[in-house]
Amino acid sequence: MKTSTKAGLYVFLIFAVIYIMVRFSIQAIFVDINQMVLAVLSAVITVILTPQRRIVKKQSGDQIQLKWMFSKKIIVIK
Repeated sequence: MKTSTKAGLYVFLIFAVIYIMVRFSIQAIFVDINQMVLAVLSAVITVILTPQRRIVKKQSGDQIQLKWMFSKKIIVIK
């Protein structure tokens, strides 16, 4: 599997988990919220919270780096 495909898959899975958690949290707080507003609000919050990915080419091979907006720590996946 190519590194870019693997990185996209990781980011998609993280996005899906964060989206589901945010959606159910908002729905629990605001019981009578419109479904369209709920979906849009959840998506916007999830895009902000989802990590950015970078593929770094090194001598030993490609590395996937994930960086969250609110964290200075970079997570490296080989």
